[in-house]
Amino acid sequence: MKTVELGRSARRYRQQPESDNLFGWGVFILLLCGFAVACWIGTFYVFTHPEEPFNYHILTKLKKLDPPKRFALTAAPTGEFLAPDKLLAKYGSMNSWQLEEESKRLLRAYLRNYDHQVGKIPYVTGKFTLLDSIPLSPSKFCDSGVAVIAQSVDVPTVYIEHIFPANSDQIPVMQRTLTTGLGIELRRSYDLSAVVHVEVLGDGRLLFTCMPLLYGPYGTTQGGSGFHLDPPETLNLKGGLPLVTQAQFHDADQRLAEYRRAMATQQTTAATQSGAKSQTSLVGAQPTITPTPATAETKSQPKPAATASAGLAAATPKSAPAATPKSTARTVVAATPAPTPKATPTAVAVAVATPEQPLQPFLTASPTPPTEGRVETWQTYHPGQMPRGRLLDVDQTAELADRGVGGATMYLRGDFTVTAVRDNRAVLRPRQSFADRVFNRGNARVIVEYQRGAPTPREGDNFQRSSNRPFQIVDVRRGADGQVNIYAREVTSEE
Repeated sequence: MKTVELGRSARRYRQQPESDNLFGWGVFILLLCGFAVACWIGTFYVFTHPEEPFNYHILTKLKKLDPPKRFALTAAPTGEFLAPDKLLAKYGSMNSWQLEEESKRLLRAYLRNYDHQVGKIPYVTGKFTLLDSIPLSPSKFCDSGVAVIAQSVDVPTVYIEHIFPANSDQIPVMQRTLTTGLGIELRRSYDLSAVVHVEVLGDGRLLFTCMPLLYGPYGTTQGGSGFHLDPPETLNLKGGLPLVTQAQFHDADQRLAEYRRAMATQQTTAATQSGAKSQTSLVGAQPTITPTPATAETKSQPKPAATASAGLAAATPKSAPAATPKSTARTVVAATPAPTPKATPTAVAVAVATPEQPLQPFLTASPTPPTEGRVETWQTYHPGQMPRGRLLDVDQTAELADRGVGGATMYLRGDFTVTAVRDNRAVLRPRQSFADRVFNRGNARVIVEYQRGAPTPREGDNFQRSSNRPFQIVDVRRGADGQVNIYAREVTSEE
């Protein structure tokens, strides 16, 4: 009997620690559940807020976030083009907390390459005057390139901080081009400068940080100085936005004031020496451009005519005849074929140096990003009555992919095959001979835009365009695979 009682007491003694272990395991499991919930919430926050430096670093290490990409005009994010007055009306009424949340949303959309975007992306348009340029470094938001500070011409309380990402070999050219007093004009036809940050500078002033989504080439209208942009490979969010500090902004503002005083003194001296007539020609409302060999006269017009162009001033040689009011009117004649590029110099508008010279891309593409409820229109002409310009074949446009179209009027002729049609656009391929296909020549694609309601060709159609009914070239770009993309418009109507 004693032996049995001892066994039972030992069994009861061994069961007591089992209840203690069960309680410990329960607490441990609860802690694991809490840790799992915290990890789930943390992971959700990391993926939904890449604008935070820590989150961005993790996502890039895990390759869950692609670097900024170069957008095409036909595939740009849906947005709205806002002039400085509209920017001030939209963001000027927001308080500091609202601006901070809006800046996070804009930067988040940019880091995601506008994938699954909500709402429209604000694009900046208008004329600005450059205050100063700041070279970028690995400690900044972008590791290479130049950032410029510019003030709106129409609304002086609106400033932009435009970032120009580029390779290191482009920085010397950019610093020589982006100088104080340079005029920058952002147009909706070929500029997609998206707002990624908004900052309050005080005294009712706002600073908008912009990133170019096209990363195309830029150059001044004077020619000779140009650069091209490339998407940044990496971003340093720890550098923060905006890039410019209050001290740098103050110095830039002072530099622009000194520049304007110096230019005013030079203009006064020049006006005193050259007289009132010369002064009027510099500030005319519609300056003219002297004709170039590429726009030579036809037999029906023995004398050269000067074509009017808004925003550009022409340097007229002393030996050239003065332009009369008749010569500045739009002349409608058939496009004349131009000689080969080797024998004919490029048609480039030569401009007079002014205090605010507009900055314009060499490639002036006309297709705009697809925005809702907006269709672009342009003037059309009868066959053979379009404005004079340079007539090119498809194989002559390869040089434009490297140099740019600029402000010259150019037309495209040739035999084409329609490979795709969508809405008011058609993709054409030049018809090649057997030798061209063997040697892989003529690797080009033509994207033609038609006005809404105008007849478009059908897929598979073959047709020819001569000097009477050419397409107008608005942009030429070379893709990463070496293919030349020619953007054109239909500017003639059926007879």
